[in-house]
Amino acid sequence: MMESCNCITCGDVAVLVSVIELRGPSALVERDGVREEVAVELVAPVKVGEQLLCHAGVALERVEQ
Repeated sequence: MMESCNCITCGDVAVLVSVIELRGPSALVERDGVREEVAVELVAPVKVGEQLLCHAGVALERVEQ
């Protein structure tokens, strides 16, 4: 499984995170003990425990486990 991939539009890296809490149109995610809120409209519906690739505070893709 890939842990990250480059953003094709700007060259930055998308990171693999785990959803730990749902917050309406966003979710609290965690990676290596760091938590952040990200928008999840592009990959909705999202469930706690799923893994997402995120870039710039936006979930871009769901990662199948």
